[in-house]
Amino acid sequence: MRFVVLFLCVTALHAADEWPVYGHDAGGTKYSPLAQINRSNVNRLDRAWTYHTGEQGRQFESTPIVVGGVLYFSTQQQRIVALDAETGKEIWKYDPKVRGSREHRGVAYWPGAPGFAPRIVFGTGDGRLIALDAKTGKPAIAVDLKAGLAITSPPAIYRNLAILGGSTPEGPGKGPSGDPRAYDIRTGELVWRFHTVPQPGEPGNETWGPEGWKDRAGPSLWSGITVDTERGLVFFPTGNAADSFYGADRPGTNLYANCVVALDAATGKLRWYFQFVHHDIFDYDTPAPPALIEVTRNGRKIPAVAQITKMGLLF
Repeated sequence: MRFVVLFLCVTALHAADEWPVYGHDAGGTKYSPLAQINRSNVNRLDRAWTYHTGEQGRQFESTPIVVGGVLYFSTQQQRIVALDAETGKEIWKYDPKVRGSREHRGVAYWPGAPGFAPRIVFGTGDGRLIALDAKTGKPAIAVDLKAGLAITSPPAIYRNLAILGGSTPEGPGKGPSGDPRAYDIRTGELVWRFHTVPQPGEPGNETWGPEGWKDRAGPSLWSGITVDTERGLVFFPTGNAADSFYGADRPGTNLYANCVVALDAATGKLRWYFQFVHHDIFDYDTPAPPALIEVTRNGRKIPAVAQITKMGLLF
């Protein structure tokens, strides 16, 4: 497997040229202001460099990020690599020695804080949260999340928090929770956790039937997370509850499976949710991070969240 970057020409990188998170910005717009490559010259692109991971097996699913002229990405075996973005020269590589093989979609960048250098933050397929020194690749923190939980998408960064969700088994019905949670990137301490299967006494617990909430696996949060930095919100696309194709042991609408859930980014408190499928038994995960958009209706501009679904619908 190899990783290839193409440039029309090589220029010095600056802030506009960077791609600091998987969706370019925290709102997941996937838009770059660069105009160097366009429809009139894209056919003249030449290969600038090639980097070989030297790995076999799973297909390459990582979305690289670029910060300060350095390109960071994860390999098929979840090794983390830093390259000079202009030359492809390897700066450092870190091997978390993941037990087992899972897909991996990339890393996140934390710009640092007084007394703390910038860090590259990622989760692993065997349930760990790791932060590396962005300059050296040396480990700064490592948190053991839970056995059976896999982190396959990059954490979201909000202030000094790494916010992440897990990928959980599709079956059987009992297993690890998919709860989103936030950790202090400086210390590795848990700051908040939101129950995607409401526990007794919490609103929505009755939507799982009398016993369906107990030790329920999922709902999975395997997809990406979107951050609204202006309003201090995070948006999670949740998957179905386990078992994916059997629901007799969880009668009800099963909140907060198959939802977009909006939480206060600093505290994890619920702000609102929207459920796309009630009592899913067809594996209708919400499969992609929401995008922050602006809708004009009756002449009024409305901040909105756009979400695609496995049913082929855009909400």
